[in-house]
Amino acid sequence: MINGLYEAHLPVRNLKQSIAFYEGLGLTLDHIVDDRLAFLWIVKEESWLGL
Repeated sequence: MINGLYEAHLPVRNLKQSIAFYEGLGLTLDHIVDDRLAFLWIVKEESWLGL
């Protein structure tokens, strides 16, 4: 688990592959914006990752 991180944003080349990768690490997809941005919960309602 990732501790002490509220929010982070990472540039990615392939959004769908990246979502699958981070879901495989246990993160939960929250929403996708215009098929170009995705937000995944690291810890639901506490911290998230933007791609």
